[in-house]
Amino acid sequence: MAKMLCLLLMIGAMLFGVGAEPVEDKQALLDFLHKINHSHLLNWDKNSSVCKRWIGVTCNTDQSQVIALQLTRAGLRGPIPPNTLSRLSALQTVSLASNGITGYFPSGFSQLKNLIYLYLQFNNFSGPLPSDFSVWKNLSIVNLSNNSFNGSIPFSLSNLTHLASLVLANNSLSGEIPDLNIPTLQGLNFANNNLSGVVPKSLERFPSGAFSGNNLTYSYALPPSFHVQPPNPHPTRKKSKGLREPALLGIIIGCCVLGLAVIAAFVIVWRYEKGGEDGQQVKYQKREVSKKTEGSESRDKNKIVFFEGCNLAFDLEDLLRASAEVLGKGTFGTVYKAALEDATTVVVKRLKDVTVGKREFEQQMEMVGRIRHDNVAALRAYYYSKEEKLMVYDYYEQGSVSAMLHGKRGGGRII
Repeated sequence: MAKMLCLLLMIGAMLFGVGAEPVEDKQALLDFLHKINHSHLLNWDKNSSVCKRWIGVTCNTDQSQVIALQLTRAGLRGPIPPNTLSRLSALQTVSLASNGITGYFPSGFSQLKNLIYLYLQFNNFSGPLPSDFSVWKNLSIVNLSNNSFNGSIPFSLSNLTHLASLVLANNSLSGEIPDLNIPTLQGLNFANNNLSGVVPKSLERFPSGAFSGNNLTYSYALPPSFHVQPPNPHPTRKKSKGLREPALLGIIIGCCVLGLAVIAAFVIVWRYEKGGEDGQQVKYQKREVSKKTEGSESRDKNKIVFFEGCNLAFDLEDLLRASAEVLGKGTFGTVYKAALEDATTVVVKRLKDVTVGKREFEQQMEMVGRIRHDNVAALRAYYYSKEEKLMVYDYYEQGSVSAMLHGKRGGGRII
């Protein structure tokens, strides 16, 4: 009887543990939201589930800890409040890109020992970079570009044995580049800083564009040193015979004729260029208008339309670079799971055989985007072109509806 009671208590504890909320992590996120300025409305309500409902928050499989915070273009402004995000000890992904965050690099981030992906680009951070990057032993991707960081690049970056991408472009970093001999490093960008010195040999495998906008040289580009013989302080003078008068007269006449020919040619060229100046100017203006039109069409072609309240931020190029996995196929197209470079995961439905105009397509998408129901995934964004028509949804890890309804069909099962 005692064994049976113990077993029931264990089962009850397991059942209650599955639905448990990460209370401490939830409170840390609420403190962060209440202390930082933000213009976008987030659905972070203390009475709702942080793991199932909160936008930009991802928990581990047993929903005991928060492991990812993705608030790209969330309208955040000002410095990161201390003792808030640093309490999320299990964080693996921090994406706060494209906001208005100011201040120094958060010192509390040194407590996030499990950090793998760090995206802080396109903010207003300033001051030096962290001196000791070795506290984040699992760091794989670091993007701190387009801020106002200054000082030198820390040598401690060379201790990150899992680092695959390091982007520090468009800051105010100075000094020499340390020797970052990291075999796993595949992407690097130090462009548009104030760096000087020689590019380390361990980084010469990266394209020159990764170091442009600095005062840097390459070790193999230095010119060889040549031995220059000093001039003779006492040069010998050769005796020359003077020219006779007929020869001197012929030289003077030839120079005069040549000078007149050069002046005549100059006048002809000047009149020709003046006459064609107006025509050239018209052609140049036409080329400028053509370039502007092409640029505008190119930008519109990559533009994805997001619905209000959606914190996702990417374009068609980001989707094309994402790693994709087929989730299913239907009458109207194929559904993919797309993992973007900033660790955001979405579901993309690629429509086929849909021949409608842009205006009609947009009207239909607006109608679908207004649908709100607990059992219906909300449409977050869409894309239209003559070649492609895409619908973007949130990704849910609970599996497909078919699997939930039917489960695994046995060999003798009849439906």
